[in-house]
Amino acid sequence: MTLHRLRRPLAAAAAALAFTTINAAAAGAGAPANDEIDHLLHYVAVSSCTFVRNGTEYPPDKASEHLASKYHFVGARIASAEDFIKYLATQSSITGEPYHVKCGKTDALSGAWLTAELDRYRKTPHLQQVSR
Repeated sequence: MTLHRLRRPLAAAAAALAFTTINAAAAGAGAPANDEIDHLLHYVAVSSCTFVRNGTEYPPDKASEHLASKYHFVGARIASAEDFIKYLATQSSITGEPYHVKCGKTDALSGAWLTAELDRYRKTPHLQQVSR
């Protein structure tokens, strides 16, 4: 089997191993956390930034898809948007190399970039659904 064909199974195994340290009591993200994580995934997808993962640059839609697949794989162990950022969106589960975001001439670590957006999102009033 070639390295290319092993990459996805190895990534899945590495991600599973990396998340064994997450609190076992976390039963998964609740509605507010899911909304925040969905917002962050959308924010990544519609950004005009380039994402650097393991030395390779990716367009925003591919970066969002990658983060969404990681979240889908271990979502039940993610209790908050902070967990999503910390455990899924800051570094490679395989190499440990940090993710970077290039926006124009600015190069930032993805964790700081996403945390700033999460803070901004939380300060913005959102429409709330009304139960009938």
